[in-house]
Amino acid sequence: MQPLAKNIRQFRLQQNLTQEELALRLGVTAQAVSRWERGECCPDISLLPGLAGLFGTTIDQLLGVDELRSREKLHDVFVREQQLARQGDYAQAAQVLEQALVLWPNELGLLSELAMVLALQSDFSRAIALCEQVLAQSSSVKLCGSTRAALCFIYHMAGKPERAQALAKTLPHARESREEVLRALAGDAQENLRKIHTGD
Repeated sequence: MQPLAKNIRQFRLQQNLTQEELALRLGVTAQAVSRWERGECCPDISLLPGLAGLFGTTIDQLLGVDELRSREKLHDVFVREQQLARQGDYAQAAQVLEQALVLWPNELGLLSELAMVLALQSDFSRAIALCEQVLAQSSSVKLCGSTRAALCFIYHMAGKPERAQALAKTLPHARESREEVLRALAGDAQENLRKIHTGD
């Protein structure tokens, strides 16, 4: 759902307004408000100041601009941390992530990155705990996949090869990876599908 649609609904509910009541105050139909909240269309630009005023917020907050700026700042954190890690400055990379977690305490991607950086500094117990937290809380297939793979290596580095092996056995086969599937698409699709199906 786009930020505007989500925000209109959220602010309307905070004001204890029905869609009909909001529509009446703005001089539109309840169906229009319903369509805004479903993200099927947007309110006319001339209605935005009235909506923001009614909800006691700013047009930027209503449009989700603050959220978008926050995402851009978060992206910058990941870029900075990766630069430091590539230079081998894991302590500084960890500090960047720790500071970011003050602003985004529930950002599981930051926790996963921090776990890897901590493991590269031999802080295995904390790294393992962070990975396990990410895996317990995240619904992102991509984040869980990369965190599980990282945790295999962290377990191994921490002197827990049995746990590393056990977890590694739960990871997808290489033939199911993005890189392998893209390569295989140039070949016989039916044969590749058969291999995935039969495990050959």
